[in-house]
Amino acid sequence: MKKVLYVNGCSHSCGAEISYRNSLREPLDLEMSWGGQIAKKYNLVHVNDAFSGQCNTAILSTTIQGINKLLQYYAPEEIFVIIGWSSFDRTYYIYNENKFMFVPGIHGTDGYKEWPRPVKVAFEHWVSGENKDDNMNRFSLIYESMTNLLKLNNINYFYFNSIQSVSESTKDFLNVIDNYNPSAYLFDKMKNDKNYLEPFNNEMSYYNYLRQRYDGHIGGRNHHFLSDAQSEWASILEEHIGKYLK
Repeated sequence: MKKVLYVNGCSHSCGAEISYRNSLREPLDLEMSWGGQIAKKYNLVHVNDAFSGQCNTAILSTTIQGINKLLQYYAPEEIFVIIGWSSFDRTYYIYNENKFMFVPGIHGTDGYKEWPRPVKVAFEHWVSGENKDDNMNRFSLIYESMTNLLKLNNINYFYFNSIQSVSESTKDFLNVIDNYNPSAYLFDKMKNDKNYLEPFNNEMSYYNYLRQRYDGHIGGRNHHFLSDAQSEWASILEEHIGKYLK
């Protein structure tokens, strides 16, 4: 019997801006997020490590720590994990012991204007060097690491894409020995993973699916959705995971 629903991802997985414009992780945000609604329906403890702007590397890191903490108190069969993968072109930068989220399109925002000049310079270099193939290959390794972590611990899981779909790479700059050929078998594993919601279908990413049905800019909100849209996404997930939560 499941007792804990563990959720991780970006702003789309912690209900950002449900409470009010620019809210991040208020109690109401978490309660009315899709994860909070699923947890309430199935009487589960809702543990949520999602955070606005979080990149997939950070999602992997915080999930490893989060799962290890939960395993001190719960058996593996009592835990269910849902990961809403963030945008594949996000990362972070450390300057003077401070962490800065690098997200394409952040130019002109109040947060960007307040960044120290060295961080802005680093961001501009990062943007100019962005490579889709490299991003996807790095994600394939994150996917493999996360999946192995959960399977090794006998923990049931389900994934979805929060913003855009996975796409196969044509070159892998990490794979020097194999003449930069991409690890196609990792993308095949994603395609065949029944616990990953249509990873290559852009229409079934959280944002693109809900954007067709709801106004993501209600009250000036930054591409975030209110509780009604959260409920619909919770229902979509339930179609795939409901049998595991009862």
